[in-house]
Amino acid sequence: MAVVRALLPAFFGIVLSPVLLAVPALADDGLALLQRIAQGSRQLTYSGTFVYRSGGKVDSSRIAHSANNGLEVERIEALDGSPREVLRAGTEVKCFFPEEKLLIIENRSSKRGFPTLLPAGLGGLPEHYAIRSGGLGRVAGMKSRAVLLEPRDELRYGHEFWMDDASGLLLKASLLGERGETLESFAFTQVKIGGPLEQGALKPRFDSERVRVQQVRATEVNPEEMGWGFRAALPGFRKVAAMKRQTAPGNPESLHVVFSDGLASISVFIEPGGSAGEADTMSTVGPVNVYRRHLGEHRLVVMGEVPALAVRRLGDGIERRRK
Repeated sequence: MAVVRALLPAFFGIVLSPVLLAVPALADDGLALLQRIAQGSRQLTYSGTFVYRSGGKVDSSRIAHSANNGLEVERIEALDGSPREVLRAGTEVKCFFPEEKLLIIENRSSKRGFPTLLPAGLGGLPEHYAIRSGGLGRVAGMKSRAVLLEPRDELRYGHEFWMDDASGLLLKASLLGERGETLESFAFTQVKIGGPLEQGALKPRFDSERVRVQQVRATEVNPEEMGWGFRAALPGFRKVAAMKRQTAPGNPESLHVVFSDGLASISVFIEPGGSAGEADTMSTVGPVNVYRRHLGEHRLVVMGEVPALAVRRLGDGIERRRK
């Protein structure tokens, strides 16, 4: 997640599928709790401090979130290490790095925000996760309730969510590995739910006239029209976004395609460059598995918080379409 990666929940409504009818009643309870989390994180005004853990790395951040008349505004500030700040207003995201005096601005097609460990769509989850409501506990001094999701195959990880029992706000979340180990987690250490926010809580700390501005251009596209196909479909994963991205004028455009099962997501980046014959590589950065390969005159990077098998299978199925 880190501060910049921590900008993502957004949920769509529950679509009850025939699969759900065969799932025990506890799954119904779990889905209902997930829907409460979805609504709470979008619709509530809140502020607090949370801790993100991944491997041996621990980062603390401060967040303020406001929801008024359907517009979400959110500010996240790193409290450890190099100063960093992220401000999101609707689909516009601004990332500020004070030491570099750099402001990166990007407009995103979705309104996904904090945190990443939330479902992006709930309808198909019971087919690929065993969902059950857990027990009661306390997080950040608040009465909370758990929701557990256990993967039904080797293509995804498990999840554990803890929500405020009164409002539905997500207070704690963990990504669980194949042996039940915690790969990454976030948890509030202090949180205030409901307004008003402190004066200036959402005000950026930078002066846009005194920083170097980098505008990331992103344009939605159909990857098939750009000459790329994905023949190794992963069960439950569907394409949810495809865009051309250019990080700065003069830089080459890359194709960015996102696949999701409603909870886990995999990003595919395709850009010019690389040399034919270079070996394919697999690496791990915290909970993220990264698969790199070269195809003709292009470099392919497939990455996601999913097992290595999933990114490799998807990556090996990418092919250049004949014109």
